[in-house]
Amino acid sequence: MTSAKTRQYPAVDVMKFVCAFLVIVVHTYPFYEVWPDLGFVTSNILGRIVIPFFFISAGYFMQIGRCHKDENYFRSYIKRLIKLYLIWSVIYIPFGMHKLGSMMEISGALWLAALPIALFNIGTYFHLWYMSALIFAMVFCHLFLKKFSMKALLILGGVLFLFGLIETYHGLITNEILLQSVNTYFLLMFTTRNGLFFGVLFVALGMALADQNRVEAIRHPFAKAAAAFGLLVVEAFTVRHFHWALDYNMYLMTVPFILYWFAGLLRTRLDWKLNFKALRESSTVIYFCHAMFLELGEILLGSLYLTNGAVRFCFVFPLTMIMTAIIRKWLPFLK
Repeated sequence: MTSAKTRQYPAVDVMKFVCAFLVIVVHTYPFYEVWPDLGFVTSNILGRIVIPFFFISAGYFMQIGRCHKDENYFRSYIKRLIKLYLIWSVIYIPFGMHKLGSMMEISGALWLAALPIALFNIGTYFHLWYMSALIFAMVFCHLFLKKFSMKALLILGGVLFLFGLIETYHGLITNEILLQSVNTYFLLMFTTRNGLFFGVLFVALGMALADQNRVEAIRHPFAKAAAAFGLLVVEAFTVRHFHWALDYNMYLMTVPFILYWFAGLLRTRLDWKLNFKALRESSTVIYFCHAMFLELGEILLGSLYLTNGAVRFCFVFPLTMIMTAIIRKWLPFLK
């Protein structure tokens, strides 16, 4: 039998590539102008499964590495993530400066003061928050498990996630003191979409699935995922209808959907004649590099880019794929 550390997971690689494509859809929102409901589904439902999928996948494969390799595996894994994050953070500094500079006037001293805060929170450009969140969640889970059980980690992750849902269900808060406290948090931290409230639970779920091969114990994962997705759609449209959300980053039903969907993909074998490693690598590069074309499109095309979702997508997607091919072939340190 093939061991977990040598087994390939082609369905997961395909899903990662699909998720990378969805990231571009989320950030270009090509359908909103012509069909708002489709735009909502693609950007605020389908697009919101991307980061949880990346989190649970990272947690699963990191736990496999911790179980089957030496003690230094985790350290080297985190070092690689930090190195990648810092390289891309430097690349995106001018893009971030242009974005913020177009919205407000910021002095040079304030830029220098804001840089370390950005690195530890939202990143030097808006999409890089995921990397700082992933690194934090990975380190948090690793250190927590040195002292406590996996069950305790899952419970804590669930509690943190429930707190994070205040961004989605903000409109339900009626207590004045609680509302003021929550609003103060958002004034200081902007969002609950971070490693603590968003990342820990999904990374922990991935690690739990890898522990003692729990994937095989889940029966009919795709049927359960389909049911959870149906409830996710209902949840999202309900939140929109009642105007509860500050943003649509987190949904309660994302948790069972991602858990069962990922478990099903782990058990799926594909005989397709595809380079799955290339898909896996490309998904990472697409995520990192697509945002530069979001900014360049605004600079080069102006109002046409800003007001037409199809133009945004048709500008960003092909250039991102070209840049991805270039990076994979000639700039491997960026992947």
